[in-house]
This record gives sequence, C-alpha cells and structure tokens, in this order.
Amino acid sequence: MYWFFFGLIMIAGRFALLCSLYMLDTPTGTSLVPDYNRFLWHTLYCEIGFGMATASLFFGLSFLVRGKGFKVLKIASVVFAAIYFLLCGVDDELQRWMSQKLSLSFIKTYTYAWTDTGLVSKIALGGLSHFLLTVGLVVLSVTGLSVYSYKMNLEAVLRRPIQRKTWISLGLVLVFAALGCTSHLWYNYSRHRWDRIRPVVYSLVGDLAESFMFQTEPADFREGIEILGGNPDSEYPFWKESPNEESSLAAFKAKTLEEKPDILLMTIESLRGWSLDMRVESICEKFPNLCRLSKRGLYFPNAYSVGNPSVEGLLGIMTGVMSLPNKTLLRDFPNTNLRAFSEVLSDAGYYNEVILGADPRFDNEEAWYSKWFDYHEFKPEYEDDVSSALRFVERYKERPKDKPTFFHWMSLSMHTPFVLPAEMGETPEDPGEAYLRAAAYMDSAVGIILDSLSQDPRFQNTLVILTGDHSTPNGKQQQVSERIGMGNEGFSWISIMISGPGIEPSVNKSIVSQGSISKTVMSFLGLDVSNHFMGINLLDDSLAFKEIPACYSFRYGTMAMRKDSMSYYVVPVDGDDPAIAQKVIMEPDWNTDDPADGFVTGIPVEVPEDSLVEIARKMRAAAKAWEYVVYLNKVMPPQSL
Repeated sequence: MYWFFFGLIMIAGRFALLCSLYMLDTPTGTSLVPDYNRFLWHTLYCEIGFGMATASLFFGLSFLVRGKGFKVLKIASVVFAAIYFLLCGVDDELQRWMSQKLSLSFIKTYTYAWTDTGLVSKIALGGLSHFLLTVGLVVLSVTGLSVYSYKMNLEAVLRRPIQRKTWISLGLVLVFAALGCTSHLWYNYSRHRWDRIRPVVYSLVGDLAESFMFQTEPADFREGIEILGGNPDSEYPFWKESPNEESSLAAFKAKTLEEKPDILLMTIESLRGWSLDMRVESICEKFPNLCRLSKRGLYFPNAYSVGNPSVEGLLGIMTGVMSLPNKTLLRDFPNTNLRAFSEVLSDAGYYNEVILGADPRFDNEEAWYSKWFDYHEFKPEYEDDVSSALRFVERYKERPKDKPTFFHWMSLSMHTPFVLPAEMGETPEDPGEAYLRAAAYMDSAVGIILDSLSQDPRFQNTLVILTGDHSTPNGKQQQVSERIGMGNEGFSWISIMISGPGIEPSVNKSIVSQGSISKTVMSFLGLDVSNHFMGINLLDDSLAFKEIPACYSFRYGTMAMRKDSMSYYVVPVDGDDPAIAQKVIMEPDWNTDDPADGFVTGIPVEVPEDSLVEIARKMRAAAKAWEYVVYLNKVMPPQSL
C-alpha cells in the first residue's frame, strides 16, 4: 500500500501540472491546443503508467534492502520523483513558450542559457505568473511526497502480514503501470500526439536510443542524396571541389580595394514573413526602413528558414546547408566539418566581424563564431536593437580601411516575449501588438544602420543583405502545428532583401531558402571555390526560367518541403503517415489589416492518397540521407591546417 499511494501522489501532482499546461493560455494569448480534452486525458493515462511503473520499481527494490536501507530507499524515491517533477515542469514551460518538448538536443543546445541573463529574465518575467504556478505545483508535489515518506514507516509496512488488500494494491499498481505505459498504442492511437504527450523520460531515453540508429546506411540513401542534389557515389555527397579555387582567390586578392565590395548582412530575430510583407502598402508605411531597403534592391517575400531556433537559422545562412529533423546540427555535432561563406571571404582577404544580440554561449555558438569571424562581440549593454545598432555604427567606423569588410549584425528585440527597454513603456498584453511594437523598434535600428552606411565612402560599393533567422508563430499557428508539424509558416516564413551595385530593384515571388545566401554571396563576388552550399544563386537573371530546388524546413521531428507553390508536411519524420499538402499563398491576400494574426497557414489541397504516400516516402528518404551524412561527418573533407 505504501508504494501504491506513493504512485498516486506522483500522478496527482502531474495531473495538476497538466491542467496548468493545457487549460491556461500560452504567452501567445491562446491555449496550447484547440481542445485540451484531446490531450489532457491522453497525457494523464501515460503519466499514470509512468507513476505506477515507478511505484512497481521501488516496490521490488524494497524487498532487497534491510535496516537503514529502507531510509535510503525512501530518500532515493523522493529524489527520483523530485527530479522527474522538475523535468516535467521544464518540459511544460518549453511547450508553452516554444512548442518544444524537453530533449537531449535541447538540453545541449541551451546548456549555457543561464549566461544570457537578460534574455532569460525577459522570458521568465514575460510569463512570470505561469512560471511561478509551475514552480509552486512542483514544490507542492515534492513536499507532499516528502511528508508522506517521512510519516510512513516503510520497514514496518513490509513486516506486516500480507493481506488481501496488499495483493489488491499490488495488482492495481501493475495493471495501471501496464495499461498506462501502453495507452498511446490502444487509446485512440496517434503517432504525432504521442510525440507531444509522452512523459519526458520517454523523450530523453528515446534520444539516447536514436544515437544508435545511424550505424548502417539507410536503405534509400542513394535516392535521398539524389533528391537533395548530391552525388551518392562520392564520399562527400554535397562537396563540390573546384580545381580553380587557388587561382580564383589569387585573382580576387589582386584587385584594387575599389573593386572589392563590402558586405553587410543583417539577421533579424523572429522575422515573420506575413507580418512584415513589404508588398502591402500599409505595412510598408509602418516599417519605413525595411520598406526602403526592399524597394532599393531584390526582394524575396516568400523565403523560408531551414529550421528553428536561431542557431538553426545561423546554420542555414552561414553554411548553406539544411538543419536536421531531430537534432541541432551546430550544437549536437560541434566537430562537423563545415565551411561558412565568411571563411571563404577570409581566404579572399576580407575582414569579418559580427555584432551579436544574444550571448553566444546561449546556443553554445562561441566556437563557431571564433572560427568564422576575426572578431565577434556580445555585450549586455548593447542587447536591445537600437543600442546594438549604435554599437554597429561605432565598430563599422573603426573597421580596417585597407581591406574589404564583411559585417554581420544580429538583432534580438523581436525575441519572445518582445520586451523592450523600460523607457519604451510596458509591453502590451496582446502578443500580436507586442510583436508589432518590437518590429517597429527593430525597424528603427535598421534605419540607424542604413543611415550610417549611406554616409560611408564605400556605401555605393556595399552589398546589403537582410533576412530572418526564422519566424515565430502566432497563437493559431501554434495550434495548427499539432496537425501539420512545426515546419509550418509560423516557424519558418521569413523574407530576404538584397541590394548593392548592379542589382536592379525588383520583387521575386519564387519560394527560396535562406540557405541560398552563401552561394549568392560567392556568385556576386565571382569566386570559384570548393563548397558544400546546397542553395542557388539568388541573383541569377534567369532564375524565373529555371527549376528552383525544393526548400526544406525542419523542427522537432517534423518536416516541410516547399516547391512550385506547394507545401508538403511530414509529421513526424520518423513515422509513416502520408504527406499533408497545402497551396502556398504567394500573394498577400490574407487579412493584412491584422499583420500579426491575420495569416495562419496555406490552403488545403486535395491530392491522391498514393501521391501523398510517395511524396512522404521521398521526403523521408531525403531527410534520413542527410542525417546519415551529418552523423558520419561527411559534409566536406577535413580541412588541412
């Protein structure tokens, strides 16, 4: 009976946390899911199974101890439960903020999150009431178990004669454990729902098991590589060796400084393509600096990120490769051989610098920034976009004047929960309004940079690129994620603006990826170098007449492919369900009067079932082939020292 009630207390505490998770609003102002009944009870059944399985485990262990061992066992059981409740609390808050369950990948990615105290405090304070509620429920649950364990004499309980109620309680524990742990298989089974409701321990153990999956080449490896445009017969399928690299770099270095353009890249945090669509006149008027940049050069309003969060956007922009379905490439594979386009620029004689909006230790990016740039800087006093832009002006004036410069400026103020400096006033309670206010603040920072740049002697010889690291979903898009996954527009729709010498102003409505920026820069400079860039040259005059490769976006085990005005979603990548098809809305005919929440997702399209099955098979083949290449560190040959 002792362990039966121990399990019941665990279940009761978890039930309270689940009610808080599913029945209260998220920071976007909506519930986490459209109908909590479809998730709350399913999740509870799983938690009942885990709670009773825990009780069964300690029940068995209690027969193996003697004397002081009972006290140790009681303490161990409470510590185990406390750790579990802590993990559950973190898991719940991650789902509310990022639609992300706790995983080993996430833990690795955000190991150093505490170092960025400004961003962490913004997130904590932005949802302080719910955060405190979660903490309170965790503390209350652990306290209840501690008091129960302290009051009950486990040794005395075990010494009692075995009675009928003992067998009944043991039987109930085992039955509930078996039924609960398998409930996702027999109670209205849904693979995607299981990915959301599974107890956090299942997720963490599953991550460990996944590391052993890629020991053998996938059966459809060749097909997957060919789908992605690689060479399956090459040891490094996406590496394109250039025999002219040395001469190309030498010829570029021999040019005069006036013949070598400076490059400015602005990466905007959480840039929503639909909210900041400069084709809409009313939006253009609200964000004048983005507007003038979009009209000054080539504008791609239908661009997408390779993944989410920011470290995934950084991967796509700087290295021109895809992210991974279930992992964070830059963090989980820190020894991956990659060649960022800034490294090519360095070989060509450029000075490279980046001003960061967030502490690089937040995503454990320090090693990559050190590898890719001559100088990288993050200072808390320059954390907001305007302060960061003013710092950019200072640093840009101090750059070396005897060589061309690549400068990367990364914003932050549009990161959830859109908190601005105190002098800007209180953050609006409405998430959409808060986002647009932060976007206006970001726009003013872009204006500071552009105004300063226009006064620079090399302004007319500067390539300017602006894009987003990823998007951030509104409330309705978070709910849509349950059906079509997290590769949807809410997480991935950004835009790209490119202006500079020789680039005629125009709007290109093609669906393109941020992963094409690397190749575009190389093509603009005329550099013929070895690379693994998977994108295209966005400045190609014949782009409108060419077949553009599919754009892939990944997030948390789900996948999106966009090609020829169609979106296809695979949920999850590790499953076997057919693809979900939608028509991409290429023109801004959604409710543009509501820039934040007026757009949700594309238009469902009827496609034959067999076609959707085949599309999903090919998408999964491509994803698995790319995963295998990364796991084996075969993106490119090792660089010689």
